[in-house]
Amino acid sequence: MRPTGLPAQLYAAYNRHDPTAAGHLYGAHATHDEIAQGGSRQGPEAIAEGLRHFFHWFPDAYGEPLTQIADPSGRVAVTYRLTATLHEPMGAIAARHQPLSLRGVHVLHLARNEIRGSEDYWDVATFHRQMKNTGTGETS
Repeated sequence: MRPTGLPAQLYAAYNRHDPTAAGHLYGAHATHDEIAQGGSRQGPEAIAEGLRHFFHWFPDAYGEPLTQIADPSGRVAVTYRLTATLHEPMGAIAARHQPLSLRGVHVLHLARNEIRGSEDYWDVATFHRQMKNTGTGETS
């Protein structure tokens, strides 16, 4: 099943590169956890700020939601494929327009028409392998 409801709205905001709209889908005390990096942001503005950084590095980022699985408690898992090109240096990673093709899973915790929390799972080794290469991206 393709994403619907809040997950579909989140991917629509993401693909418009609208971090403010994406952040507004989160509740006031919501968190977003980047599992691969061990980072966490709390609150809509901090979550939006993280996306602003991401879109600075990857201005052509596109998240293709592939499948949505929901349970009765309000948890929704969305598998996705992220494609992008690194345009700006990212810490120690030099920008050489390296293509990125990365599969992952968002787990969203939904309640009362807002996202209460999210977790993003993707493979950091695949990410680094693709950022070191200047050829075509590889899919995980």
